[in-house]
Amino acid sequence: MKPWLPLSLLAASAAIVRLLIYAWLAVPFGGLTRAICVYDCGWYVRLAAEGYGSNGDWAPLGPVPNWAFFPLFPMLLRLFLPFGMGAIWAGLLVAGLLFVAFATVGALYLARTRPAADPVMWLLFLSVFPFGFIFSVPYSEGLFAALMLASLVALSDRRLLLAGALVGLMTASRPTGVIMLPLIIISCAQHVRQNLHRRDRLTLLGEALLPIAIAPLGLSLYMVYQYWDMGDALAFNHVQLLWDQSWTGAHVQFLHDISVFDWPRIADFEGRASENYNALWVLIGLGMAIRLGLQRRWVESYLLTVCILLPLSSAIHSLPRFVATNPIFLVALFDLVAKIRNNHSVIGLYALCGMLQAALILGWYQEWNALF
Repeated sequence: MKPWLPLSLLAASAAIVRLLIYAWLAVPFGGLTRAICVYDCGWYVRLAAEGYGSNGDWAPLGPVPNWAFFPLFPMLLRLFLPFGMGAIWAGLLVAGLLFVAFATVGALYLARTRPAADPVMWLLFLSVFPFGFIFSVPYSEGLFAALMLASLVALSDRRLLLAGALVGLMTASRPTGVIMLPLIIISCAQHVRQNLHRRDRLTLLGEALLPIAIAPLGLSLYMVYQYWDMGDALAFNHVQLLWDQSWTGAHVQFLHDISVFDWPRIADFEGRASENYNALWVLIGLGMAIRLGLQRRWVESYLLTVCILLPLSSAIHSLPRFVATNPIFLVALFDLVAKIRNNHSVIGLYALCGMLQAALILGWYQEWNALF
């Protein structure tokens, strides 16, 4: 039996139990599929069912904003539609499978970077983490997280071609996938340097260049498709203006959002999110990145920092979700929690996390914008 198989089965069981709990909590809100598919979920399931297109009845903003949502996740949903499954149920199924993949590959990554980590406790941590419910929602968070850690595992195993292919898929799921490209280039350069004694120099060069060529392929193909359909290869970025998001620089955005006092907004169920609350998540994320740097985990520190600063450069919206579901942040946070040696403290902490997750999923059902 493969060593990762038991954990995968446990993760699948956890995903099913979580979904049953979410369904029970969703009863007062019209049922699971009605309550859970809010915010960007509507865009993903619509893309899965109808594709990008140019029809005019795509929500209040019209058809153009669908370019902001990268194609890999809706393509995965579309695979299940021929079986008579609705797009939302397909999204829940794919999200569940991606949760299993993320939990499993996360355990593999922990085994390479933190050998003392307990994979079962890692799974339990993911299952009860307050924002962890997002990995069971039809969102691309689970896809991005699983691909990032899988590519890091492949790089640690010196499987450069596999790593390049995984990063290529990352760039088809989110534009921030390109942050892995420097790691691919550095690993390929190291591969060449370590094998300069080989006589088949042409083969060696191919082994180094092919992963580098494959890594940005997802983004490149998506840009080609946008240019063919819209005449704008950067449509995914330009449409952000419709959400009042423009490139202002991370420092400008952060200084503005930390300077205003709008904490009362967090109690506004339907209003705009508190910028102070969002800025606090930026500080939490960057604080964790600094801690990783102090531990000399340079790659993790780099990935977490850039994953925060890139979206922050245009807007601070959704930063709580981006930070809380970032795979590097979750690995680092689990590493911190794992240092607690008192069993009663651990049980109490995990129980509190589970209750907070229940409260957050209820807030999600009611579209409490201030939290997400």
